[in-house]
Amino acid sequence: MTQGFAGHVALVTGGASGIGEAIVRRLVADGAQVLFTDIDEAAGERMAGEMPGAVTFFRADATVEADAEQSVAAALAAFGRLDIAINNVGNFGVGDAAGIGLEDVALDAWDNTLRQCLTSCVLGMKYALPPMLAAGSGSIVNVASLAGIRVTRFASYAYHAAKAGVVHLSEAAAVLYADRGIRVNVVAPGLTLTPNIARAMSEEARTALVGEFHPSRQMVSPEQIADAVAWAAAPAGARATGLMIPIDGGWSAR
Repeated sequence: MTQGFAGHVALVTGGASGIGEAIVRRLVADGAQVLFTDIDEAAGERMAGEMPGAVTFFRADATVEADAEQSVAAALAAFGRLDIAINNVGNFGVGDAAGIGLEDVALDAWDNTLRQCLTSCVLGMKYALPPMLAAGSGSIVNVASLAGIRVTRFASYAYHAAKAGVVHLSEAAAVLYADRGIRVNVVAPGLTLTPNIARAMSEEARTALVGEFHPSRQMVSPEQIADAVAWAAAPAGARATGLMIPIDGGWSAR
């Protein structure tokens, strides 16, 4: 279903590849103007060149406060307003990995993952909120993970904790800003066939994983995640806030 974003401006973090790229392309297809950020400058410039006029690329690290602030300023300078913020950055930080016992977790690895997943989300919300509050409306969608609501051996302790933090942070903001015209929702992907996963994991391994976790026995595509994000962000969903939307082939229902 096409969402109506004509006249709306969105900011998407981590937008140059994978789920973020799919989100940017979906929002543009539905009429939005988009500023997207990424640390991969070459990929960002390439993608921006494919959609001239509809998107602006701004090289930024979503875990750095000054970059988060400047990203919002760049969106306002480019398009004059900010209606939608999609906080999509979030992965294992440097030194973190699944399969490490909690008693062996290094504090710097823990901090790196929380910064990647949770702090990036906090910073994105912190700087997107003021122009939205000034306008009296705005929609924030935070991308979490099924690891934030289900335990899996493929996620680290820090990743589990950080993604759960994203979910509850979003719920708190949804409640506390609801009377000021701000909506906050979460999309939580299950096993998603991003280009990185396609390169790193054989088809046989992917089939085994979805057989274990997804009752649908299918991986989720980045485009399906983007569909859910677009729905959550859409102006038509003016009363939908505080939702945690799993896109997971039924995994969260088990």
